[in-house]
Amino acid sequence: MEYKKYHIKRLLRELQTNISGSDSSSNEYQYVNFVEAAINNQEVFNSFRNDSRYRDILEHVSDELGKKYYFNLREELSHKEIVDLCKSVKNVGSPQLSIFEDSELNPTTLRYINVGLDLRKKFSKSKFENIVEIGAGYGGQALILDNFFEIKKYTFIDLPQVNQLIKKFLSYHQPKFNYLFSEITSYENKEKYDLFISNYAFSELPKKLQITAIKNIVSYTEYGYMIVNNFNDLSFRYLNKAQYSTYLKDLKIFNEIPESYIFNKVLTFKF
Repeated sequence: MEYKKYHIKRLLRELQTNISGSDSSSNEYQYVNFVEAAINNQEVFNSFRNDSRYRDILEHVSDELGKKYYFNLREELSHKEIVDLCKSVKNVGSPQLSIFEDSELNPTTLRYINVGLDLRKKFSKSKFENIVEIGAGYGGQALILDNFFEIKKYTFIDLPQVNQLIKKFLSYHQPKFNYLFSEITSYENKEKYDLFISNYAFSELPKKLQITAIKNIVSYTEYGYMIVNNFNDLSFRYLNKAQYSTYLKDLKIFNEIPESYIFNKVLTFKF
């Protein structure tokens, strides 16, 4: 019964959003404004990952979920290996830290490591040298993947303001890969990628943009990996389960481990 109530409320919300043409527009506007401030104001940038205007959108992995990621990682990695991987994403922007054994670690970085480990397991025989990511936040996932694969080129696709934030954040690091930026609506490159990745972001795009992204970007990748949070039988605003199967070849669906939300799934596919 709880599931049924959730889906009814969700569909009503999606229908209302489609009619109004906006989905939490005030929050999105606030987020973009804050990102612009972080780009242009060093004082804001120095603590952007700990600001509620940013954490509401991205850096919001709770201590409890962070522990689940940590213990899941400990099944295959030592504590030192986890700590060393976390050092790949510097604590630029003053993120919230939690204690794991004797170390202060960022829960969101633990999520990125969890994704990296999952990718390596699901695509154990693949070499990902050219990767494209939609919705990259500040670039943390890319920095972690730099430890798992011999990446030569990484393409970030996001809003222009977010791309500038990623560029600024990466300037504090020394990734081994070359990187470039683009946007879904202005993307024109038809380059072949080894891997497409998106942590939640793709599934939050309106259906029209999802289809555009698949036709112009995703379909040019050999393998794909997405964590999705709008994967439902019926949807007014997003691709539904059947449509995902139509647009993505060789689609496989997995439970998210650990589960960050009851309806989230991990999708892999191959073109």
